[in-house]
Amino acid sequence: MNAPARSHPSPISATLAEDSRGVLLVAGASEEVAKRIESFLRNAGHPLRCAWVDDPSEVEDILHRSPPDLLLCDETGGPAQSDRLLKAAAEIRPDLPVLIITRSPSPPGLVSALERGAKDLLSYADVGSLRQLELVVIREFLNHQHLRRLRVMSDRLHDFEQRHSQLLETTADAVAHVQEGILSHANPSFAKLLGYDNPETLHGEPLIDFVVADQRTRVKERLRLVLKGKHAGEALEFSLEGKEHPVPVSAQLVVSNEDGERVIQMIIRSDTQPGLATAAAEASLGGTLIASPPPAAAAASTGQNERLGFLNALTASQKAGQPGGCLLLSVDGFLALEERFGLADCEELMEQVRKALKTRLAPADQVYRFAVSEFAAVVSRPRLADVQALGELLQRELSQQIYATANHEAQLTLTLVAYPLGGDEKAEAVVRDIQRESRRLSQKGGNQFAVLGAAAEANQSEREDARKAAMVKKAIEENRLKLAYQSIASLEGDSRQHFDVLVRMIDDTGKELHAGEFLPAAAKFNLMRNVDRWVIARSLAIIAKRAGGKDVPSLFVRLSEDTLRETDEFLKWLGELLKAYPLQNEELVFEIQEMILQNHIRKAKTLTETLAKLGASIAVDHYGMSSNSVQLLEHLPNISYLKFHSSYTQKFNEKEVNRRMNQLMEVAKQKKIKTIVSHVEDANVMARLWQMGVNYIQGYHVQEPEVVLLASEFITKAKSIHAPR
Repeated sequence: MNAPARSHPSPISATLAEDSRGVLLVAGASEEVAKRIESFLRNAGHPLRCAWVDDPSEVEDILHRSPPDLLLCDETGGPAQSDRLLKAAAEIRPDLPVLIITRSPSPPGLVSALERGAKDLLSYADVGSLRQLELVVIREFLNHQHLRRLRVMSDRLHDFEQRHSQLLETTADAVAHVQEGILSHANPSFAKLLGYDNPETLHGEPLIDFVVADQRTRVKERLRLVLKGKHAGEALEFSLEGKEHPVPVSAQLVVSNEDGERVIQMIIRSDTQPGLATAAAEASLGGTLIASPPPAAAAASTGQNERLGFLNALTASQKAGQPGGCLLLSVDGFLALEERFGLADCEELMEQVRKALKTRLAPADQVYRFAVSEFAAVVSRPRLADVQALGELLQRELSQQIYATANHEAQLTLTLVAYPLGGDEKAEAVVRDIQRESRRLSQKGGNQFAVLGAAAEANQSEREDARKAAMVKKAIEENRLKLAYQSIASLEGDSRQHFDVLVRMIDDTGKELHAGEFLPAAAKFNLMRNVDRWVIARSLAIIAKRAGGKDVPSLFVRLSEDTLRETDEFLKWLGELLKAYPLQNEELVFEIQEMILQNHIRKAKTLTETLAKLGASIAVDHYGMSSNSVQLLEHLPNISYLKFHSSYTQKFNEKEVNRRMNQLMEVAKQKKIKTIVSHVEDANVMARLWQMGVNYIQGYHVQEPEVVLLASEFITKAKSIHAPR
């Protein structure tokens, strides 16, 4: 049942280019309905996945944890379940579109569905009905995406307005909003400029009443011209009537919008008003305010060559064998800052940065003015990791502060590069490296931290592995692992489906990670035993879910070396689990790499014999890489499958590889062991494998991994699928 070919791209495909989610949750008694809908939509060019669930309580749990893009309720068996799900969706996810599907919809049924809160009532009985369902799904999917983006933009706008209001209230600049000649808003600095304590007393008053009488005509004319788009942003010199005396000001007038209404924003910069010099030193924008030093402090000596002093100090530190490193801190956008604030104020700001830097370093650490906008430091720390931690802390804290001079205040963005020293680096090379990297990052936008050097790379790698291992442990605890499945296709017409079970992880940000991105770290920190058990338990739950259905598939699940080392404990755990999920013939196949089996041959024999008694089958993965590959089969007579190492596919046309593969194939045929070849990407190779007598193949030429098979695997923000581990 294929949809007609489309010459134009799917609107859902265009949307998924930006948001790779696209999941329909089908609630109903039959999984076949979900498969039929998914097949039709994907054949029509819509990259959507269908998750199936038959338990309303499970749907409610999914809505709480990770909502789909659409919910389809199969009402063929009656309206009771759909009523419950419509109510749940309205309470838990009010924006989620819900469609009622049935074999034979009727006009009264449609009216009833709409009254109960559904978006539509649709049929899946034939191709015409599925085409209608496709169009409605597209409509509701796109509407839901647009509504989701609208919510995000609304939240961002709300946050922006809050920050904007906070800035207006705390800035030293006097700001007033004028709407149709009336003051609709005035900040505290504007009120203080006129001698008032409470800005609320100015709201609702005509602006012109606060302009000295002989200048009102000129100010009125400028307001009129600004509304027409002329002279916006240009300085307007006039005097305001203060509470006690006239106040001369230089104001900028610009047009903005508030709630759809045009408003003139009048800005009077604090540096043009002598009376506001102290206000700049008192205002805070949410960070730590650093008071301006006296002018003498800003005139720090720059005659000495601090660059050379930094290089000499770094060299001396290395010769002394002191553990530690060096740092280079850059003030981002310094030229633009200098144009806005002027040379004197910028120098004052830099001295404040130096002071803030020194207060956070140890007394023995040395700080140097490396360039106009850069500071360098030589630091001593007992561990190399401490140098990196110090750099991260400095970049974060110094970027959060507010730096104030008599005339200006600013929250600077800073880029910092750290270089932990391993002992054999050349000082000049180190200086060149941190200077080059710091300036590169600063020019790309700045506000970044980086760590360089061989010692840093080793430490960073260790820290990254530890971070990923902690993520894996947390993901297992919070059930944020998920399964994907890659088809193992039969070359002999076997009607039973076989799937290679792959594991994914959702990190704390919602990003999906593939096995290769986190399993090495899990293995390094002894977490593979936990991963194996999570995957096995979830696979058995899936097998139980499909019990009694048509074409129950065979799932291939990998076992790690950690699990094989603890054979007795694992078998005890598995035996208890199988009391609730007894296995039928070849429902579960355990894959173990050949080299792992070779390294633990006695435990492997115990494991394979017991698993066979429990109803599971055994597959040898990465087969053919050992000189004892044939002998291994003599020690382990319960092997059901041999999966050849990927190098046999990648080097298939090499004579020696082909000869070796034929020899192993003959042994497998003699022992009646089925063979699997992975990483098949070429139709010609597939044909030759069939001629050799290979039983199964897998790879992207056959099918890429499928992420969503059941609602139990459904996780928020499912991403695009890549290669299996």
